[in-house]
Amino acid sequence: MRDVLIGRIPVVLRSELYAIPALAGALVVIAEQLGASDLPAAVGAAALCFGIRMLGVRFDLHAPAPPGNDRDA
Repeated sequence: MRDVLIGRIPVVLRSELYAIPALAGALVVIAEQLGASDLPAAVGAAALCFGIRMLGVRFDLHAPAPPGNDRDA
């Protein structure tokens, strides 16, 4: 909320991979709404989110920077 109030992009959206794995995990949970069983959808979402995050940590991957935003500043 603080970042929004002062007009900054939140850290979780501009450094490393936080929002992207969470979004991917949420999309897998939508599969439950489309007819998949609860437990497999939840385990799949958690595994996908964890896997993407660990790949980001291992290979030093970051979320794409918005246009006009210099990450090194």
